[in-house]
Amino acid sequence: MKKRVEALVQALELPRDLCLGAAVVTSVGCLELTIENHRGILEYGPDCIRILSGMCRIRITGEDLVISYFGRESMKIRGRIHEIIYE
Repeated sequence: MKKRVEALVQALELPRDLCLGAAVVTSVGCLELTIENHRGILEYGPDCIRILSGMCRIRITGEDLVISYFGRESMKIRGRIHEIIYE
C-alpha cells in the first residue's frame, strides 16, 4: 500500500512532505537545524536528540544541543551539529 501511495504522489507531482508526512529538514551550517512535520521527541540530551517523523526517525548528534523552539509541527535545534542520521 505504501509503495502505491508513493507512486501516486510521484505521478501526480504532489509535494511529498504534505502527502506522505515526510519531515522537512533545513540546516543553517552546522549551528542550526529546523525540522518541520515532526511527530515528537524520542530522546533529548546535550549530545543527541532523536525525533520521530512520519516516515522515519531522525537522530541529531553534536555538542551543546538545545531545542530553542518547539511547536506543534516544527522545531529548531541549535548547537554544534555533527551528524543528521535517518533511521
